[in-house]
Amino acid sequence: MDFFHRISDTIVMSPAGNVATGKRVAASGFMRAPGPAFTLVELLIVIAIIAILAAMLLPVLRMAQDSARAAQCLSNRKQMALGWVMYAGDNNDWVMPNADESHQTLNSWVDGVLNWTVNNFANINTNELATSMLGGYCSQIVTIYKCPGDILKCQEPQYGFTLADRVRSVSMNGFLEGGIDASNMEAAGLPENENWYCSLSGSQVAYYSYDKLHQINGIHGPGPADMIVFTDESSDTLDDGFFMPVDPSSPVYWLNLPGSYHDKGDEIGFADGHAEYHKWLVGLTCAPLTMPVPLAYATVSCGTLARPSVDYAWVLKHSTAPFP
Repeated sequence: MDFFHRISDTIVMSPAGNVATGKRVAASGFMRAPGPAFTLVELLIVIAIIAILAAMLLPVLRMAQDSARAAQCLSNRKQMALGWVMYAGDNNDWVMPNADESHQTLNSWVDGVLNWTVNNFANINTNELATSMLGGYCSQIVTIYKCPGDILKCQEPQYGFTLADRVRSVSMNGFLEGGIDASNMEAAGLPENENWYCSLSGSQVAYYSYDKLHQINGIHGPGPADMIVFTDESSDTLDDGFFMPVDPSSPVYWLNLPGSYHDKGDEIGFADGHAEYHKWLVGLTCAPLTMPVPLAYATVSCGTLARPSVDYAWVLKHSTAPFP
């Protein structure tokens, strides 16, 4: 009983007949608010805390987004490498022909010469990717040819006066020839396993080339697990699908610059079908893009023949070997 008496002592009826507790019933019959929820200072403190938390979370979210892009790029490169290996299995061990800009009339792993010229249809032509040699081995999925980190736009005013995404960022190791220049090599009296581009361009050093998969065996150059097949290329030096690091006329400079879209690194597909991430160690390898003005790659040093930069030496070691 004492318990119920205590409860009843705390309950009063408001003039309107509402049940309320203790002394919190105002004369009007409504409960009075205990006071403001926040002072101005408290509100500002809460806002400041939220801003600090947002500042801490945004870099994490950005890193997560970058990681997702890198994972997608790695998956794309692996798919391309596996398609390249499958082609050799279907074609008596011949690897896919790899044409430079001067060989665009020949059948190559991919067609089209990209640049920053206004109204260059090759910049946005996905059909050249879907119908390419590699396209049939990658289910004609055209998105795998472009790194999601390559976000620079090309100018295509005749297609609605808008900026558009270029369709490709990937190139193939130029020392993987697939027999595309055998006739020129024979006419010049050069061995068939010598790289035609460097040999016919007056390079100070001759390099091996590879027409068939079995030639990539670690004897003259890297083995399958170390041989670069596909790499992203810098947006400014990207043109054809032919990646050639060696500039025959100036062996102290990059000719084509590798891509560095993922935290100053590149996703690379290899001749055994696997793909992996490689981090560049030299700042110049990640030279800032100058689009729409083409990159003056003659200013991007790769060291000297005697003392090449770490990155240049790594790319060359995983692409070919000095001939013979």
